[in-house]
Amino acid sequence: MRIEPGSMSQPTIQPAERSATSVRPTAIRWRVLAWLCSLAAITYIGRIGTIQVREDIETSLHLTPEITAWALFSAFNLAYAIFEIPSGRLGDKLGPRKVLTRIVLCWMAFTALTGAAWNRGSLAAFRFLFGAGEAGAFPNIARASREWFPFGERGVAQGLVWMFARWGGAIAPLLMMVLALPFGWRGAFVLMSVLGVIWVWAFYRNFRDTPHDDPRTNDAERALIGGVRDTSKPAPLSWSTMLVSPTLWALSLMYFCSNAGWSFFGSWITPYLKKDLHLSGLPLVLASGGPLFFGGISCLLGGFLTDRQVRLWGRRWGRTLLGVISYSVAGALLLVTVSATAKHVVLAYIALCLSSFIKDFGLASSWATTIDVGHRYSGTVAGVMNSLGNLGQVVSPPVVAWLAIWAGTPGHPTWKITLYYYAAMFFIASVAWLFVNPRKVIVYSEADQQRLRAEGRLGT
Repeated sequence: MRIEPGSMSQPTIQPAERSATSVRPTAIRWRVLAWLCSLAAITYIGRIGTIQVREDIETSLHLTPEITAWALFSAFNLAYAIFEIPSGRLGDKLGPRKVLTRIVLCWMAFTALTGAAWNRGSLAAFRFLFGAGEAGAFPNIARASREWFPFGERGVAQGLVWMFARWGGAIAPLLMMVLALPFGWRGAFVLMSVLGVIWVWAFYRNFRDTPHDDPRTNDAERALIGGVRDTSKPAPLSWSTMLVSPTLWALSLMYFCSNAGWSFFGSWITPYLKKDLHLSGLPLVLASGGPLFFGGISCLLGGFLTDRQVRLWGRRWGRTLLGVISYSVAGALLLVTVSATAKHVVLAYIALCLSSFIKDFGLASSWATTIDVGHRYSGTVAGVMNSLGNLGQVVSPPVVAWLAIWAGTPGHPTWKITLYYYAAMFFIASVAWLFVNPRKVIVYSEADQQRLRAEGRLGT
């Protein structure tokens, strides 16, 4: 545990400390961030790549869209949601390095095993285990960000992480197509798993949980990141305080609706582009990743923007206002997509990409808020938010598949109508942001909060 910058009065600087702070800080934290960004990209490549070969899987395993929704998409997200909190908590106890290493090892194994599925039961089982193994990736990334980045850089750090996650998803359909053309969808999953082999070895060798554990970090960078290292026994996590916090539940509702709305881009966007916008071939593959590419750009811009807003307006509106605006505008743009689908294909696709772009402005704020309110237990708070949030991706694929079939004709579902559902999710997320308060840490009992504040280890 370390003392948060700005949470205590400035101590008198001794001559030795002055000489240390006059040295130019190293930039090891940005190398650490590069590892976190590459991990985010890898997880999304495995997650989004399935949309490119969905029809091949359905044909090979004799599945219908309703069964695919559960076996391919919801099974993964259900396990991801169940194991997100334990994995986030484990990162708080053991440190992110060990947990993230375990996650990538599971990613490698179950990506390959997805290609070995022989029926809907085995596909659902492998995808469930895949979700269980990958759970905790982003809470532990957030936990590592808290240790390695000062308060004023956390939004940017989270923005970069999510930019690479989205860009991993954006290239996934093209990468999967390139691998599947010569080797089929089964071989594509096996080859994709090789991505993690070199990465996991190099990561474990080079990554450290805190700046104090990394000899490459000098005293000046450690001072910039977090000042004094706190070696005292940390205050325990108060589950009762955390679980009755209105901020936690508002944040979780927001993220449930955010994921429910975003799930379109990770599940049914390809059939919408193919059946409703009449795209095919390479244009279809590239268009499937387009919204994620533009969303990645706004993740980074949103990270810069939320840090700047916090400096200008404080945490309350510096974190939340961006979410309120971005989700409401994103929902409105999905309604534009609906109205333009039939006669204005280009406009419909532009509105779709803009919806993804505007929505992701608020993503860095979400994760930066978990770090703000979670303090030392930010991995646990992020795990709760992401666990409940991923339930939105459990529910949405089968609900949307049913809507598309209900609105279409036998054998010809229409996906345009489902965009009303996704827009509604974004509107609810926008309202939920109004009830989030990033100014108050929510993980300690009242007595511990008073003690930590008196000791200068907790901001006011």
